[in-house]
Amino acid sequence: MIEIDIATKSKKWRGLENLVKKTCLKLIPITELKKLLKKNIRLELAILLVSDLQMKKINFKFRQKNQPTNILSFPAQTKSIGNHLFLGDIVISIDRLQKESLAQKKKFEHHLTHLILHSILHLLGHDHEDETSAKKMENLEIKILQKLRIKNPYQ
Repeated sequence: MIEIDIATKSKKWRGLENLVKKTCLKLIPITELKKLLKKNIRLELAILLVSDLQMKKINFKFRQKNQPTNILSFPAQTKSIGNHLFLGDIVISIDRLQKESLAQKKKFEHHLTHLILHSILHLLGHDHEDETSAKKMENLEIKILQKLRIKNPYQ
């Protein structure tokens, strides 16, 4: 079982909370999360939906970057208690998501799926700090997105 807690801090997200939750749920069977669920581990994920202004403040507070970004991942410090695993927090900016979707000529839902997948992979320990790990993570994202019939987001 997975519990997805969604908090909305921007009116622009109204009506899209369900889409975010459905996106997370469709990624479970095709990511490493599937293995955890098979072990009867109860998963929990927290998602905060914000505007660019709110994201800019969060990005500055935690990364000392005075600009908005599309998505942030905060892996849980204390991950598990018994069979309960808290994955961490994801923060998504609606403004960035919309602007990038338009600029990159991607469907909003496809871009959202890619960003959430990217963030979940971070919560599971993947990173892109160097060229090798970045390529490995990109290839994993491409492979998973192909299962959902979503084009390579890096082309």
